[in-house]
Amino acid sequence: MNVSLSLNGLGEIPLVPIADLNGNKKYAVEEVECRNKLAALYRLIDHFHWSQSIYNHITFRLPGNDNEILINPLGMLYREITASSFAKISLDGRVIDPGSSPLGINQAGYILHSAIHGARRDVSCVLHLHTASAAAVSAMKCGLLPIIQEAMILGPVAYHEYRGVLADVQEKKEIVIV
Repeated sequence: MNVSLSLNGLGEIPLVPIADLNGNKKYAVEEVECRNKLAALYRLIDHFHWSQSIYNHITFRLPGNDNEILINPLGMLYREITASSFAKISLDGRVIDPGSSPLGINQAGYILHSAIHGARRDVSCVLHLHTASAAAVSAMKCGLLPIIQEAMILGPVAYHEYRGVLADVQEKKEIVIV
């Protein structure tokens, strides 16, 4: 169902539904719920301007299967993500379900997130964002100074030297060593 929002004199803006799996028998109820929540998280991040075009990613480990995660397709903006658009992939990179998008998965996102999900079975959701605040702090030579309460509650911060877009699955080992 396509809906649009009309703004006086500016035309119509299409509203893409988040939960577009109603009545879908392809997925278990639990997976539909996870897909809906993950799609809603993408929309919230876009709403708060924490997304950077198509260059961020969020993954979610499906309950009951430590080896399966949901990931966004490469090329979709956060405001376009729907519950059906996620690809379901195994941690070894096998596409179990491509979702409703023909775009394929984000390989760099897969490498980063599968490394974390593989090393940390206790982690269900991984967010990779480039917020303006984080970019500003990371560009400062001194980093985040413990001068406010929020800065003091952070635990250890791991760092992986940036060598370009992740394209080699061998880097997974280096990511989790950090």
